[in-house]
Amino acid sequence: MSGSTDPIEACFHQVEQARKRVSRLKTKQITNVDDRDYLQSVAYAWFKSHRPLLVASVGEDALETVDVKLKAILDATGRSSAKTTYLAALKNAKDAIASLRGIALVPSRSPSSGSESPPDFAALASDPVMKAILERRWNECQRCIHASAPLAATVMMGGLLEALFVARANLLANKSPLFHAKATPIDSKTKKPLSLPEWTLRPYIDVAAELGWISRSGKDVAAVLRDYRNYIHPEKERAHGVNLNGHDAGMFWEVTKSLTRQLLSSVSTL
Repeated sequence: MSGSTDPIEACFHQVEQARKRVSRLKTKQITNVDDRDYLQSVAYAWFKSHRPLLVASVGEDALETVDVKLKAILDATGRSSAKTTYLAALKNAKDAIASLRGIALVPSRSPSSGSESPPDFAALASDPVMKAILERRWNECQRCIHASAPLAATVMMGGLLEALFVARANLLANKSPLFHAKATPIDSKTKKPLSLPEWTLRPYIDVAAELGWISRSGKDVAAVLRDYRNYIHPEKERAHGVNLNGHDAGMFWEVTKSLTRQLLSSVSTL
């Protein structure tokens, strides 16, 4: 398993390795004792080793989601569960662990109870109309949080971030780096890069990290926020059994603020 001294990174690595191991198995059900013991050890490593190191710094509430996801893996090992069950549980656990990185991105360990004024978006959006829109979106994210509307808040944050990534891309006089990055989205028919208006939040996040606009940890937690934004679709929420709460929205807001600062800071490198 991982030799990382950071409990979040160590657990993330262990869960990812477990997911890769399960994906290579040829059987539809995981019945082999060694495989089930291995999966148990991954879950127990969280509860016995990593979790105790994090309680003091992030609090019980922040760890609850990870607890639930890894307990699902433990429960599955008690019976001959399907390979697909494990893959889904490991994916959910990986996302939950990655979301903890959002707390490490900011000095505060808990979301602010008050409102924070929008930053100066002029570096990203010189157009006064767009600048005003970004400021309104920033304030609306906070109003949703304070109104106990976590899903609405998360959807608003995803939209705000996408607008900021678009604005950052539009600042490039020479846009060729966007279309030569490894993460550049490719049209499946023409095998050529998609035009920027066709990009979604996913490639913007990946390319932004590749070009150094945001950090690697910023990319990982932005990906989690992106996935949770998609729970705007009721069927997806039902199928995945996800229920966003106020703590989730508060944590995502800290992530959004940190990514905003990173994007604004990256402009100085132009």
